[in-house]
Amino acid sequence: MQNKMPIYYQCNMKKYEHVLVYIMCSILISVIAYLFYHLIPVSVVIGFLAGIYLEKMYAESTVKKRQKTLRLQFKDFLESMSVAVRAGNVEVQAVKSALKDLQLSYHSKADIVREVDNIIRQYEKGGVELKVLFEDFADRSDITDIKSFAAIYSVIEGKSDRFGDILMQTQEIIGDKIEIEQEIETTITSAKSETMVMLVMPIVIVVAMSGMGGGMMDALFTTPAGHLAATAALVIFGISYVLAIKNSDIEV
Repeated sequence: MQNKMPIYYQCNMKKYEHVLVYIMCSILISVIAYLFYHLIPVSVVIGFLAGIYLEKMYAESTVKKRQKTLRLQFKDFLESMSVAVRAGNVEVQAVKSALKDLQLSYHSKADIVREVDNIIRQYEKGGVELKVLFEDFADRSDITDIKSFAAIYSVIEGKSDRFGDILMQTQEIIGDKIEIEQEIETTITSAKSETMVMLVMPIVIVVAMSGMGGGMMDALFTTPAGHLAATAALVIFGISYVLAIKNSDIEV
């Protein structure tokens, strides 16, 4: 089957977007490094090296964000399809009915709209079975819930008169998981905000003390011991940031 649809577990950013994000991250880290070192060459090197890792982190975050959005959209697709099946529509007609509902709720370029439209076109014009199309969608999404649905559908397609009940149960399970995730995210929102404030505070303190004058921070900027302390502070700052980002990524 020829397929030009997106692969959701891979980054879909354009090259210029990668470059732009890298430059912005590098400049930001260079500025922060300069506050600790007051040495432009060192700050630039640190900034452009750290920019490689930060750009990679950003690219990975766009993948997770897109998958999370697609997962929410897929829940709506199952809900619409379930209603259509309970109304007496067969599987193909239920998919078409769900597409109409999705087109009312989402933009025409939304991932779920494009995917369901592709499934219908491939089925009608390409003669591809629905179970194969759902499996292809599941493989490209790398989303557990979509993979589970595709596996269930491949087993029961045309073999069970309880398809509507199974569809509704699948949709409820996904909905419950999403609701739990949202409750957890709401619970840790304040903790995430406090963490970000604590990460910013060392920068604020260094800027404030540097602006006081009187040579208060000269030892940090001019002596080997000061540079060593600044390096240790930046390393701790960087590790703390990475841990804060990774630990705030909740999956159920």
